[in-house]
Amino acid sequence: MSEERQKHVHFMGILGSGCASIAMLACEAGYRVSGCDSQTDSYYADELRKKGVRIYQGHDPAHLQDVDITAVTPALFDISPDNPELLLAREKGILMTWQEFMGRYLQKDRRVACIAGTHGKTTTTFLTAELLIGAGLDPTIEGGSVYKKWGIGARSGKSDIFVCEADEFNRNFYHYTPEIAVLTNVEMDHPECYHSYEEMLDAYRHFVAEGGKLKTLILNGDSSGAVEVLRMCAPDPRLSDVRVIAFMREDRDFGDIPLKIEKALYRTVSKSFEGTEFSINCDGQEQLYSMKLYGEYNVSNAVAAILAARAFGASEDSIREPLRSFTGVGRRFDPVGKMGDIPVFDDYAHHPTEIAAVLSMCRDYFPGEKIAAVFEPHQISRLTLMFDEYVSSLAIADHVIIGKTHIGREIRKQVKPISKERWESASPKIRYEEDKDRIKEILTDYSAAGECSMILVIGAANSYKLSRYLLTEEGKEESV
Repeated sequence: MSEERQKHVHFMGILGSGCASIAMLACEAGYRVSGCDSQTDSYYADELRKKGVRIYQGHDPAHLQDVDITAVTPALFDISPDNPELLLAREKGILMTWQEFMGRYLQKDRRVACIAGTHGKTTTTFLTAELLIGAGLDPTIEGGSVYKKWGIGARSGKSDIFVCEADEFNRNFYHYTPEIAVLTNVEMDHPECYHSYEEMLDAYRHFVAEGGKLKTLILNGDSSGAVEVLRMCAPDPRLSDVRVIAFMREDRDFGDIPLKIEKALYRTVSKSFEGTEFSINCDGQEQLYSMKLYGEYNVSNAVAAILAARAFGASEDSIREPLRSFTGVGRRFDPVGKMGDIPVFDDYAHHPTEIAAVLSMCRDYFPGEKIAAVFEPHQISRLTLMFDEYVSSLAIADHVIIGKTHIGREIRKQVKPISKERWESASPKIRYEEDKDRIKEILTDYSAAGECSMILVIGAANSYKLSRYLLTEEGKEESV
């Protein structure tokens, strides 16, 4: 084992999903690993302790004794910038984000595929992983959520392939140098980081063009933002030899972009309770696929994953069965049980586009159902910028309950959540209620009146806890 592999890495915020996954990969790679967090009873704690990771509760400069690298979750810079442990790590010159640690150390000398975009990154990342595993390519994987099959968001493989989710927040994706880059779509999602749409597009341009190792760029040709990023990159001579593949539903002309662009046209063939069939047509050759996932957005995710797996050399025969058996990732239209007789689903949707996509999917695949959506607002800057879009997306449901706003990284900015009055005046479908018992009562009333036959709890922070709280004791034992 090399001296570098014996480094001691200390993770601050180790029990967050991303940080925990990287800590697990660091253990597998031979690093000595420790960490700390505000609480030590997280979902990930037991798995990390099994690997020999010492987890401290709270933050203390004493944790940094004999530490070579301090890798932190970026939220700490906003939430606790004066943390003494953080300040000492900076003073010692050993401070970096866990994303930087992954890029500099775990991905070193690897063939890296980065899945970037506003929506669909996590599903596309884990589906790409399954297709590569099915092809016998044994990749290392880092994703942004728990993959239920693995119990964590990471997997250590023996090959030189490393697939990761590449997040534009905090410009985290600057730390990666992909051989293959995927843009699932590009929209404004983090106004707390980017002051304008143009600034956000330029960050994506930097991600695509500045790494220096890119061989294949796969992008959603139906996403105006992704196409604009390609247009911005096109004059860069470093992209002249890059293979560009655009996947899209309708053929379009890219004549104003001076690059050779391969087209992958896809279409949905059938939809049912059992799942979705779709096809991909490249150069006149159409291939048919089936999967258990629902929704047009998941067809788009699957197409991106198939193209990425193909770019690494996966064969058509090796792709089909892993795709057919893939059941998705946690918190993506996740059936958690029943409240009485009403099925309850949990979903990570927190951007208006995502909310519209999952509610439209429910309308499409489950026609006639009365849908009650319970939404936990998150990121006040995004809610303020896109308030009308949130109202429009949520209104696809029959009834909407807005819960208490989760304030995370913005806690030091002292911004005020959107008021009950503004939410309820925006649409007759919307009710505002912060008390979880009252939310359950309202849903029970809807059900008794025949106004609710399906409950969808959506949000990116603690809404998953509410979805479980709604379940009756009998419902906890049932699957949907």
